Parts: sequence; structure tokens; C-alpha cells
Amino acid sequence: MRHAILLTDGATRLADVFAATDWAGVARLAVEAGPGALVERTREVERTDPRAVRWPRGKPHDDATAAVCAF
Repeated sequence: MRHAILLTDGATRLADVFAATDWAGVARLAVEAGPGALVERTREVERTDPRAVRWPRGKPHDDATAAVCAF
């Protein structure tokens, strides 16, 4: 089965801002655990830096949306 993953920039933070995983890890988490798990993991990491000091960013929390399409 193949998958397409659609992510807003808030959902990509796990890889591109926090470097908590790589892009393959983002895809694996979204496909295996579901989009909600990806967003929740992103929120967990954000909560470790509520003042945006460790990972400077415009706002501590960004809208995060993820969708996984299987075909």
C-alpha cells in the first residue's frame, strides 16, 4: 500500500524546526500511528520549550494539521 501525507507547517515542525525526527520518521509516525499521533508528538515537543528559547520560532504553538491518504 502507498500513502500520501499532507501536512501544514505546524505539523512539519517535528522534523524541520525541532529535529526530533527526520522526514522518514514523520511519515512513519503518521502512517503507523495516525495523523493525530503526529500532531500530539509535535505538541509534546513544543511543551518542552514553551517560551521558544531552545527552538526560536514566531509562536510557541502553531496550527498543526495532518492527513494520511492510503491508496
